[in-house]
Amino acid sequence: AVVSTQSTGKGDIEEIERSDGKTEVVVNEGVTTISYTLDEGLIEFGTAIDDKDYSRAVLYLETLELTPETEAMWKTLSQLSLESEQLHIAERCYAALGIVSRVRYIQRQNSKTKTN
Repeated sequence: AVVSTQSTGKGDIEEIERSDGKTEVVVNEGVTTISYTLDEGLIEFGTAIDDKDYSRAVLYLETLELTPETEAMWKTLSQLSLESEQLHIAERCYAALGIVSRVRYIQRQNSKTKTN
């Protein structure tokens, strides 16, 4: 599917094409036309975070290998999930990051909460 739109900035977007799970944006910058490939994963993660759908963010991150980029995403998600008191999500984030002490601490807190 091809969708055309106009935009201001460096140039005009001539078309946006999505196929095989990739999105390419073709921009006319006056003399040249350049094609940019969008990072679908980063868009999916960002959308889940914006929607405060941290479970969806975990599901996405679980499909990826641990790299410096995904590690930063796990860290971001761990902080946001702690702030929103979604301890089960924070526990999963710390497990993915290999921070066993925090995983155990959250587990202890959860078991104290369940017994009270």
